[in-house]
Amino acid sequence: MAGTINSLGIGSGVLTSDLIDKLKDNDKTNTIKPIENSITLQQQKGQALDLLDSLLTSFQSNVSALDYDVLYQERSVSGNNDGVMVEAEAGVGIQSFTIDVTTLAKGNVQQSGEFSSKTAEVATIAGTLNLNIDGTNHAIDYKAGTTLEELKKSINDAAGNDVTASILQTGESAFSLVITSDKTGNNQAMSLTDLSGNLDTRLLSDVQVSDTFVTAAADAASNTGQMDIEIAGTHYQIDYTDASTIQSLADSINSDSALRGIVSASIVKYGDNDYRMVLSPKEATQNEAITITDLGSGLDSKLLSANGSSVAGDMSVIQDALDSSFKFNGITMTRSSNTIIDIQLGLSISLLKEGESANISIAQDTQKVSDELSGLVTSYNTLIKQLDDMTLTNLDEGKVGIFNGDNTIKNIAREITKMIISVDEKGNSLAQYGIGLKQDGTMSFTQADFDTKFSADPDAAEAFFSGSGSGDDAVDGIFTSLNKFLDSYVGSSGFMDTLTKASSDSIASFKEEHTRALDFLNAKYDTMATRFIAYDAIINRLNNQSSGLTQQIDMALAAAKG
Repeated sequence: MAGTINSLGIGSGVLTSDLIDKLKDNDKTNTIKPIENSITLQQQKGQALDLLDSLLTSFQSNVSALDYDVLYQERSVSGNNDGVMVEAEAGVGIQSFTIDVTTLAKGNVQQSGEFSSKTAEVATIAGTLNLNIDGTNHAIDYKAGTTLEELKKSINDAAGNDVTASILQTGESAFSLVITSDKTGNNQAMSLTDLSGNLDTRLLSDVQVSDTFVTAAADAASNTGQMDIEIAGTHYQIDYTDASTIQSLADSINSDSALRGIVSASIVKYGDNDYRMVLSPKEATQNEAITITDLGSGLDSKLLSANGSSVAGDMSVIQDALDSSFKFNGITMTRSSNTIIDIQLGLSISLLKEGESANISIAQDTQKVSDELSGLVTSYNTLIKQLDDMTLTNLDEGKVGIFNGDNTIKNIAREITKMIISVDEKGNSLAQYGIGLKQDGTMSFTQADFDTKFSADPDAAEAFFSGSGSGDDAVDGIFTSLNKFLDSYVGSSGFMDTLTKASSDSIASFKEEHTRALDFLNAKYDTMATRFIAYDAIINRLNNQSSGLTQQIDMALAAAKG
């Protein structure tokens, strides 16, 4: 067929392939091109709708933030300094208070006596070292020939969640084991007790050990009285009753306001049915003997120094475990940490330096509100400019927007602007808070007007912005209403989804129409080409016949003349 079409017109000189192409191009211009133009227009509208949806979503993001009541619960803190740092979560009460730092909480640090090297042996016979901290006993086994380095590793393996053991080189041939509590507070005081009696005493604490009890809950007394603890020449009394156990007695020693900085008490399990109370001096009283006597007649005699034993170790207290001590509005408080979070929900106080004071004020953080308003202005101006461009009709200048004459799109800008300039029943308007519209339709924000109006009555401002009340008594704020309007456009199954789907459906429909029209046109001109070929053959035959007849007539005329 191709060769035949290419030779079309040879017979007639009129019905040529060029003629068919011109006719086909004319038909394409009249029937196919309008459909292609419609597809292009709908594609451009789809792109414009995607842009509009993005701008509306961005604008709604700012509106939603201003409608969200948590924004108005944000807090700012002033008065922090080198000694005190306070942080306030959203919703914390607006208030002022003073913080005076007396002492900072510290962890316990203990250092052994000196060894000649890291590989120095610390035991000649196997046994068990007990490390007590915060009421927990960690049993650390050692063997004959265990080195200082190996003991350090064993301590970290056994008590690594509570302490950190390291080796410190203090001289050319001087190495010490250093153990540091991982937490702070008075209850982090450590004692190292050899349960077997085979460990080098340079690794042990000075302790006073009671006689044996079968359990930690064993009775400590048969009636009421006082236990006297003498250390460094000073006497301290601890009350006991017939309900006291050795564990509760140890707890009483550790919680006593006078003794807690002097000595720590623990119950150590030496073996099966072998529990003993261990008293260990703190830094201020290390190397001082501890004497326990009964001022009454009910204390179990196994607790008395006369029936116990003392161990003189070379483990030195480098830093005592201490609670922090501070005054909150003049009230003295103690905590085991330098970060206090239990005075008030959402309030975090960090103690940083002893002897420092701070006057703290917690106020509403209006900066975040004004930041959102500034963001609102930017997104509004971007959105409105695009809406203006999309709906523009200026025939004089030849400028026509993609949605010119589309009232549905124009209505978006009209409704948003109407809400922005609205005045509620109490006479409140955004203009009073520094939000205004210029003559060219752009929005502006005046920080000073906002600060003045908002600070005059923050609660009223919050109610105007994000609403008040609940249930049947709920009153929408201006941004609540605007957020609902925008949600009807960009929310799930919103109007923008409907418009976008309609545009996509139109494109698909036009493409189907384009395919059908093009198929029809191709079929039409294929048929025309076939007919032109037939017509061309007929004309060719007639031309040939005419040429032969003319030749015969010419020959006959020539013969008659001759």
